[in-house]
Amino acid sequence: MSIAWAGVPALLAAAPPAVPNLGRAGVDGTVLLFTAATAAVCAMLCGTLPAIWSSAPDLRGLRDGGRHSTGRARWRRDGLVVLQTALGLVLLIGSALLFRSFQELRRVDPGYDVEDVYTFQLGVEETEGLTDGPSFARFHMELMDRIGALPGVESVGIVENVPLNEGVAAGRYRTEERADDPEAGVLLSYTFAAGDYWSTMGIELTEGRLLAADDHVVGAGNVVVSRAAAERLWPGESAVGRRLTSESSGAWYTVVGVVGDVLQYGFDGEPEPLVYLPLVGPTPTSWILTSPAYVVKTTRADDIGPEIRALAREAAPTAPMYRTFTMAGLAEDSMVPLTFMALALGIASILAMVLGAVGLYGVLSYVVAQRTREIGVRMALGAEASGVRRMVVMQGARVVLTGVGVGIAVAAATTRALEGMLFGVEPADALTFATMSAGMVLVGIFASYLPARRASSVDPVESLRGS
Repeated sequence: MSIAWAGVPALLAAAPPAVPNLGRAGVDGTVLLFTAATAAVCAMLCGTLPAIWSSAPDLRGLRDGGRHSTGRARWRRDGLVVLQTALGLVLLIGSALLFRSFQELRRVDPGYDVEDVYTFQLGVEETEGLTDGPSFARFHMELMDRIGALPGVESVGIVENVPLNEGVAAGRYRTEERADDPEAGVLLSYTFAAGDYWSTMGIELTEGRLLAADDHVVGAGNVVVSRAAAERLWPGESAVGRRLTSESSGAWYTVVGVVGDVLQYGFDGEPEPLVYLPLVGPTPTSWILTSPAYVVKTTRADDIGPEIRALAREAAPTAPMYRTFTMAGLAEDSMVPLTFMALALGIASILAMVLGAVGLYGVLSYVVAQRTREIGVRMALGAEASGVRRMVVMQGARVVLTGVGVGIAVAAATTRALEGMLFGVEPADALTFATMSAGMVLVGIFASYLPARRASSVDPVESLRGS
């Protein structure tokens, strides 16, 4: 019960927020009563079944001197240990695969920095005196300058869709070279960006330049594209200075720069081919960005929120400030489902491994007690203690190896169910299977050693006298 009281809060803390009724979960009287009743029923079953088996008449066993009955009981005992070992190994392999996926995700370069970046959205409406695209652009550019003047702020930028927090829209674009071909449209994602967005996020400039203040005016028509977008539009060629058009709006844009790819939806996804549009469209009413996201580079990312909120209230008293995050927090949140699943499977696998070890220990202890006279005779005839220990350990090892073989076969068939959650590792990863199997064998040998040591300490004289 103490393990439950300590472990459940830790498990809930690692659970994804989307789990239904998460706040109501916990250890209470109802849970303890149900657990106690379940344990009592299991105990009665475990005691009743052997009693029924033992009370059944077995004339053949009497004829054979008990060999048939003893052999059947041994197979039942060994079968239970094999089942426990196989279950423990399946859970161990599953949790190890998820843990390796977690490690691989940690090594992924998303194309941007997540440390020391604070982000928020500000929902500015026309009631703030803003009426068209240029007026909204001026408002956000001025607020960026004011935030950039705060102590500890290194840079500030704007983007319509923050990576790891929002999705991006998509549309079809055609290059100037293939403008007359209706089948030449390439599906690209797009977002809006301004200020020092790319340097704030640590997104690499690979060619040309970034959008400047002069690009956010009516009719400028300059854009920045990601490396993936440039490769789709002009494979193997330079994109800077090239023109493209949006099939939906018909507006033309000139590429002034190419930046690195970013992972928009998570570390286990593919880079989005992105077109970064300026804050102002071809006409004053082409688009109006009412609530873009701000990204702020500062070592005070965890506590700068109140100061920025005060500036936002001065600039737009009625505008709500929401979706306040740090990029480091968003990165951690994106891994919560995988972390939770790995933790849950890890706890289950450890419990199953412990139960398997305890079961093996109990079976071998019982066998040693049943064979005390036999072991005494062996030692009286000159058998060494090390040989007796080896005999008992090998008996346990055979059972464990059988369970490991069954567990490997079951795991090979069931771990494919985790394929959608794995990253950078195959469901049938040989290293994981081998490592977890070896670990289970070592646990089994350790569980076998204590009964083996007891067997080797049998006094031949006392065992023969007691018989």
